Amino acid sequence: MNKESIIDLQKIDCNCNDCKHMDRDLDKLQKHKDSYKGTGLMDKLAFGRCLKYLKPVTFIPNTCQLETQECFEHRKP
Repeated sequence: MNKESIIDLQKIDCNCNDCKHMDRDLDKLQKHKDSYKGTGLMDKLAFGRCLKYLKPVTFIPNTCQLETQECFEHRKP
């Protein structure tokens, strides 16, 4: 799969992971990973803040997010 195809798929998924409004919260991610260490629950979950709506968000990268279909803007034009 080429780079253009990957970006096209990301635009369809509308995942916060690829949105230009995402500000990652690595401190929160580390805190929760430490809390759930060994359970497998936090292996994919990511945390951040939406700079468009000024609210905290959680997401699983590379997963389609139906709730972000209207607000998503890819970080690469």
